[in-house]
Amino acid sequence: MINNTQDREVIEQENSIVKRYDLTNYLIEQYNFVDYLEIGVAFGNCVRNVKVKNKDAVDPVVEVNVRCPEINYEMTSNEFFALEKIQNKKYDVIFIDGLHETTQVDIDIQNSLKHLNEGGFILLHDCNPVSYESQLVPRQATAWNGDVWKSIVKLRCSDVDLDGCLDWNTFSDNKKYILNLIGPGKFFEKYGK
Repeated sequence: MINNTQDREVIEQENSIVKRYDLTNYLIEQYNFVDYLEIGVAFGNCVRNVKVKNKDAVDPVVEVNVRCPEINYEMTSNEFFALEKIQNKKYDVIFIDGLHETTQVDIDIQNSLKHLNEGGFILLHDCNPVSYESQLVPRQATAWNGDVWKSIVKLRCSDVDLDGCLDWNTFSDNKKYILNLIGPGKFFEKYGK
């Protein structure tokens, strides 16, 4: 169960003044990007607020109450990446927020790299779980990130350090370093032109 401190941290993240689409829009504006892909749309809050010329939105819409008109590919990300009509399609920004399990996120990252324009960005959501329970697969907590963090670890840690970095306690104690966490101000500074 999530304790009160963790509840506050989750609420602070959800009510952050800078939203994930703000970061995406900043990159789009700074680099004059025109092509955007979002994997895992749910209710569409992010994709709806991204200001870009061309958007593709992928979601299998497995929940009955999720109906988002922005979803133009109602399918899994694996099905999407297998489509013949997108084999030569490239994107400037790809936002991965689909199935929150490292095995699928790893596949989404690899597929996204094949469809990323040179100089483009891949953004991932749910990489910084606030508690052990919030990262368990299958889901066991209300506030749930899944084990997306493991996909980042696999990209950032060397083979020598990988097993240790994939341990929850090691990750939790060193997540600022392992994830290279930075605040919005540092993000804007680092990626501004």
